[in-house]
Amino acid sequence: MSTPSQTKSETADSGLARVRDLWNDYLPYWFMAPMVLVMMTITFFPGAYDLYLSLISEPTMNVFAADFVGLQHYETAFTSGGAAHSFVITITVVASALLLETVLGFGLAALVAGVDAGRMKSFYRVLFILPMAVAPVSLATIGRIMLNSQIGVIPYVIETWTPLASPGFLSEVPLLTVILLDTWNWTPFMFIIFYAGLSSVPDTLVEASRVDGAPLWRRYVHVIIPYMKPVVFVATLIRLIDLFRTFGVVYGLTQGGPGTATQLVSINIYEQMFINNQTGVAAAIAIVYLVMVIALANIVIAKVGFEGVWD
Repeated sequence: MSTPSQTKSETADSGLARVRDLWNDYLPYWFMAPMVLVMMTITFFPGAYDLYLSLISEPTMNVFAADFVGLQHYETAFTSGGAAHSFVITITVVASALLLETVLGFGLAALVAGVDAGRMKSFYRVLFILPMAVAPVSLATIGRIMLNSQIGVIPYVIETWTPLASPGFLSEVPLLTVILLDTWNWTPFMFIIFYAGLSSVPDTLVEASRVDGAPLWRRYVHVIIPYMKPVVFVATLIRLIDLFRTFGVVYGLTQGGPGTATQLVSINIYEQMFINNQTGVAAAIAIVYLVMVIALANIVIAKVGFEGVWD
């Protein structure tokens, strides 16, 4: 018959055994838990705080003293805050730049992949990647100088070497200028990913289509591009999300002007927050923008995504 002290010791051993089993059974999850906690904090807390700011009249950390105004800031954002206009401008820039960068990036990657000489291939790779190394502020400064109608080299070349009159890039066609400058800056990103994708296409697959007599364009349409669908999808999705975050280049180039011609949502949020001191309105626009980008990304994944990409 066991004594009370032996019973207590056996109970303690049994409890330790259960804790040890619990630890061993969920060992990978325990190691992941700190990082998951950190990621959840830095991901959800800013969004929750932004939502809180969009619902109160003035910023305050005392939730119980806050004056909740409901959806008033959201109404102000879309009536007098220019939110609708900035959303249209942003979608125009995103759609145009994404299309141009995808087509040009794939075209350049296909051209470089077709070059036989090793040194020339290396030269083209470095040449096409260079624009991506330019910082946004530097790019905006360079753009303002090169596109200036008085001292810019691009208007000079157009008027000197062509019969065309140079437009005022920053005054007459500012939106087109922003799209083209972003395309020049970020086409190298698409080029890198597409070039890597083209390099992964099995030679046997291409050779088989060549032996079958398929011309070059058929090889791309029916063999290479279908094989690269996951690569194209991931590249466009990453660039799509990044384009919605565009701020530095456009603000440095035009500051959203002339007027509001190039006022992206990111610039509108900045101006509402730091120039107009409308924290609630800026937070409301940011919340709507966040929901729109998440919804669009999920639609793209659901409708355009390919089986196996996310596995």
